Amino acid sequence: MNEVYTYFGLDTSVKSIYKYSPVFKTKQDGLNIIIKKTKKDREQIERLFTWTEKLTDNGIQVVRPIAFNDQLYHEINEDHWVVYPFINGRKYDASLKDMYDAGCMLGKIHAVTSDRSVFNHGFKWEQYDEEFMNDVKGDITNLLDIYKDDFHIGAFKDLSKEINRLIETSFQSIKDIPLPYVDASWDYKANNLVFSEQGLVLIDPDNAGSVPRVFDLALALILFHTEMDTAPRRVFTVKEWEQFKSGYLSYVSLTDTEKKVWNELLLFVYMDEALWAMSDLDETESDRQKSFIKSLLGVNLHEYKL
Repeated sequence: MNEVYTYFGLDTSVKSIYKYSPVFKTKQDGLNIIIKKTKKDREQIERLFTWTEKLTDNGIQVVRPIAFNDQLYHEINEDHWVVYPFINGRKYDASLKDMYDAGCMLGKIHAVTSDRSVFNHGFKWEQYDEEFMNDVKGDITNLLDIYKDDFHIGAFKDLSKEINRLIETSFQSIKDIPLPYVDASWDYKANNLVFSEQGLVLIDPDNAGSVPRVFDLALALILFHTEMDTAPRRVFTVKEWEQFKSGYLSYVSLTDTEKKVWNELLLFVYMDEALWAMSDLDETESDRQKSFIKSLLGVNLHEYKL
C-alpha cells in the first residue's frame, strides 16, 4: 500500500473510509476526490468507462473517472486504481420515496443496457460447479450451528431445505432458462447511492458486468440495506419492496418467463449472495450489520412477488 500512497501523494494520515477494501478520500486541485481499486483487466476497465458514459448519455447520473497524471486508470503492482469525484449529498433515508427513486434508477439502468452492447464479462454459470455446491452445503451446516439458538433458526431451516431441493432437483433446469441479460452494476445497494441536489447518483460502479436482469433485481431485494448505517437493520419489508419494485417497473417490462420462475431465481440469488454474506460475517462487525445479517436468516422469500 506504500506504493499507492506515494503514487497519489497521499499523506500517511489518510485512511481508508471503507472497511472491506481500500477507498481513500482526499483533495486534488481543491476538489474532493475518491481513490479506489477498479477492475484488474484493462479491457474490462475500458468497457466500464464506456458503460458509465452510456448511462450518463441517457440521463442516469453515475460517477465517472477523472484524470490523474493524465491517465484515467493507474496500474500499481498488480492492481488498477481509479480516481472519482466525491459526490456531495445525503445518504439514503429509508423513506418510501427514496425506495421508489432507487427502484426507478435501477429500472432506468436496465432499460438502457438491455442490448448488452458494452460488457463481455460478468455472470457465468460455469462457476456454479460441484465445488461451489459443496461449499453451499458446508455454509448451511455451519450457519445452522452458529445460530442454533437464534429465534430466526426455524425459518432458516426451512430455507436450507429449499436450497437443498434447488441443488438436487432444479438447478440444472434453471441454467437452461433463457433469461434477458443487462449491463448492470451487480452491486446495487443503498450505500452505493448518493441523493444529491441534482438527483440520485450511482457511486462505486466498478463491479459492473453483464448479468441476468432478474438476478440483479433479486440481489437488490436481498442486500439493498446491507452495510448502510442509515438503513433499517433488516431486509426490505414487503411494503418497502412493493415501493422499490413500483419504481423499477416504471421503466422495465419483465418477461412472462422471468415472472414464472421468479421464486426459484430469487432462491438461487439468496443461495449465491446471502449465504456468502452470512458466512463471511466477522465478529468485529457493527451491531447494526450483525442485525442485518440475522434478518437474512428469517426472511420469507415467498412473500416478495414480482
